Amino acid sequence: MSYRIGSIRRAGRVLALIAVLAAMTGLHACTVNPATGQRSFTAFMSPDQERRVGRQQDPMIREQLGGRYEDEPLHDYVDRIGQALAANAELPDIKFTFTVLNAPDVNAFALPGGFIYVTRGLIALADNEAQLAGVLAHEIGHVTARHAAQRYSWASVAQLGGMLLRATDAKGFGEAFDLGGKIFLSSYSRDQEFEADTLGIRYLSRAGYDPTGVPQFLAKLREHAILASEQAGTGQNPDQFQLLGTHPRTIDRVDRAMRAALVNPDQGGRIGTEAYLRRIDGLLHGPDPAKGEIRGQTFIQHVAGYRFSAPDSYRMQASNGRVLIQGPGNVQARLDEAPTTSGVSPSRYLAGVWATRTRLSGLERLNINGLDAATAALKARTARGTVEIRLVAVRLSPKKMLRFKILMPGGAAGRASVAMRRMTYSLETIPAVAPDRLPTRRIVTHRVQPGETVAALSQAPSRSSKSRAQAERAFQVLNGLAANQEPSTGTLVKLIRTPL
Repeated sequence: MSYRIGSIRRAGRVLALIAVLAAMTGLHACTVNPATGQRSFTAFMSPDQERRVGRQQDPMIREQLGGRYEDEPLHDYVDRIGQALAANAELPDIKFTFTVLNAPDVNAFALPGGFIYVTRGLIALADNEAQLAGVLAHEIGHVTARHAAQRYSWASVAQLGGMLLRATDAKGFGEAFDLGGKIFLSSYSRDQEFEADTLGIRYLSRAGYDPTGVPQFLAKLREHAILASEQAGTGQNPDQFQLLGTHPRTIDRVDRAMRAALVNPDQGGRIGTEAYLRRIDGLLHGPDPAKGEIRGQTFIQHVAGYRFSAPDSYRMQASNGRVLIQGPGNVQARLDEAPTTSGVSPSRYLAGVWATRTRLSGLERLNINGLDAATAALKARTARGTVEIRLVAVRLSPKKMLRFKILMPGGAAGRASVAMRRMTYSLETIPAVAPDRLPTRRIVTHRVQPGETVAALSQAPSRSSKSRAQAERAFQVLNGLAANQEPSTGTLVKLIRTPL
């Protein structure tokens, strides 16, 4: 009898979920996007919800990705370009905001509700206003096509589908479907990217910009990715670098989008090279030294006043206020800074603030080069087996903790623990330096004089032919020059200099 009652209840749940799915997916035919002219399924996220999500996520995005770049004239310039493009979009109720992030990566993206971000690294790479406008227009296209709402809505359906399968006792299938749906919906589809291309080129053309800036920037972006891959020496696929990885666009596809947008690539339009290069004169280039820098195997945080060294076989990367360390055997570590209150010891902070709701073992106090610290360990199960996690909290100042989080897979824990102990004990304080006293690398615009060459303008070091070649190629990529191409006399070029 209980089996029959349970079956009836499960059948009721199944029928209810089927009804919900049928009702939701049936709405697909009722929503026509005025930008694309196509029906789109956005049943689970309204325009008001998009704006609310965008406002909620905006401060977190800024905090995680370097913060807002402090250059008000540059912000006004980017906003002016963006608003001119948005004025030609089909959804006038969207209030767009454009933010320049203090990040050296070459990237751009949009949140639902009209929040669009571009990094100073991308601004440095672009050669003219039309190229930057092409990037902003593409992101506006993602917003007006409501791609985030589509992705969220289909993810909700995928989740309901997983519930439906689990309701029929097909637990394994439900979990697999749910996981697969999340993975599949984690990035924009090819069709959505093509829609954003088509809409972006439409807005670019309506605003009076030269649409050929889009394929020109894509070609330059790929050259930059190839150069970055060579300099990193990791053999990473250039197509996975930054903007190419999140927006896999090809020049052929952009040409097709131009035809779909009824735009003639020979129609001309504003390029804005001189105005653009003069506007970015003085732009910070590369990592912000105020956020820390890597010298060999040592990370130095000048403003907070500390440094530490990773083992020779480990790789370090500083990003957004964090230091990521990776070593042999998939050993990983992360260092970040966290605020705390005065009087809280590292051991109390570790157990009561940082690692709550976990079972810690071996909690002990440490002294690291005169700094009060504490450490503890825990184990976690992953798809790859058991991982040992070592936590180390170090009081840097009365209201700041440094935190090492070290992950060591079971097979590598023995060897890695010695190396990680040496790394944490290399931590030491250094005299703090005010941000405005740190040397910075900046873009300086320069008009090419007769006889000036790539070798001279790039200030290539003379110690090796390889370093000279890399410096010269970096100059050419930064300025949109082909290999072996010299700059034309009288044109403006971007130089990287460290002002005295």
